[in-house]
Order: sequence, then structure tokens, then C-alpha cells
Amino acid sequence: MADMEIRMVEGRADAHFKGFTVATGGNEAPSPFDLFVASLGTCAGLTAASYCKSRGLDSEGMQILIDLERDPDTRLASKIKMEFVLPEGFPAEHRDRVVKAAGACFVKKHLYQQPEFETTVRE
Repeated sequence: MADMEIRMVEGRADAHFKGFTVATGGNEAPSPFDLFVASLGTCAGLTAASYCKSRGLDSEGMQILIDLERDPDTRLASKIKMEFVLPEGFPAEHRDRVVKAAGACFVKKHLYQQPEFETTVRE
């Protein structure tokens, strides 16, 4: 059994996994690249929130603003900028540490140690 199943439906690619369905593409769903960027941001946010929780810090209301710079020739992202907006009263001594913690997100680590890709056709 596959970890995830992707089904093409009405111009979308719907991902089915762990009891969830995530629609991508078409006019009514985010693109796969949008979901990729969102996975980086949400992973950073959850990792930062975990850092906060382990130190008894409130992360409620924390935001991450993401901007992309793209290579004009390839249109690939050349830089992904994440800016944290921390809750009011967040201790100054933890600002750099929460950003460092967010940098250790599991999704981002996959960009540094790229997995091998294998694509086949089932007979």
C-alpha cells in the first residue's frame, strides 16, 4: 500500500493520505508549489512553537510572512524569505533562538539532503 495516492480529478491532482484529501491545481485549489512553500512555512512555525512550548513561552499569535525571489530565466525560487512576527511581549533573549529552532524544520532538512527519486509505471 502506498503512503500517498494522487488522483487526477477535473484538472486537479488530489493527494490522499492519512485520511486526508488535499486538492491542488485547477481554479479552486492552491498549486503544488504553493503547497510546497506552505509546508516550509508551517513546518517552521510548528518547530518554532515546539521550541516555545518546551520553554514555557506563549507562541499564540505568532506569524511567519513568506516572500519568494525567483530566477527570471528559470522561474525557480532563488530565495525564500521567512519573517517571524512574534507575539507582543515575547522575550527578546529568545528571538534569535526561536528563528534558529525554526530553521531545523524537517521539511527544510529535505532540501539539504535531497532524496533519490524513482518513478515507474505499474503494469
